[in-house]
Amino acid sequence: MVTDKTEEEQVEAIKNWFAKNGTSLVAGIVLALGSVFGYQAWEKSVRDQGEKASGMYENLTAAVSVGPFETLSDESRSTAVFIANQLKAEYPDSTYAHFAAMQLAKLEVEAGALDSAATELQWVLDQKVDDSLAVLVRLRLAQVKLGQGEYEAALALLDQSNIDGYASAYAELRGDVYYAMDRLDDARQAYQAAVALLKEGTTKPMLSMKLEDLVLPEVAIPADTAATEEDSQ
Repeated sequence: MVTDKTEEEQVEAIKNWFAKNGTSLVAGIVLALGSVFGYQAWEKSVRDQGEKASGMYENLTAAVSVGPFETLSDESRSTAVFIANQLKAEYPDSTYAHFAAMQLAKLEVEAGALDSAATELQWVLDQKVDDSLAVLVRLRLAQVKLGQGEYEAALALLDQSNIDGYASAYAELRGDVYYAMDRLDDARQAYQAAVALLKEGTTKPMLSMKLEDLVLPEVAIPADTAATEEDSQ
């Protein structure tokens, strides 16, 4: 009897506990399940959006792909521009949108629209992209600024310390800007730095030509030849 009474008391105690705490317990379970299923729904949404953005970017790259010695048709260009702008509008935080804007900038440069190209590249930088991508975007934007004749703006973009594998390219473009500004000594030093910063085993013939153009010694004219030229005048 004592045992039965104890069991009855235990059952009664459990009933009383559920009566007092059952609602909060059920609510806790519901919230826990809700957070799990909510996270899964969010994760699926992100995955679906990533797949859509990826598909759009694949269509963009297909639109701008041309074979050797071929030019992009007006129709393909219009398609590429439409897709790129759609990516920027719908997925501005995605890497696909950032590369789409860079592709737009390339198209604008090819069309001679440097102002529009600069706007696209600046948009990418304004999205606070990863440093590894920002380094490349700043380099391209500096090239556009050089083409626009905005030399100081170009130099400001190239005045970066954390440029990883682009150090030689940054130095070379800095030399191009100095050359355009007729600062030949600075240009030569920049080209020399660019050569020194090349990875081992790497050669850049165009960079070598730029440097050689600035370091070729002046040809001395023999005194007798100079006198002859003066007499002939």
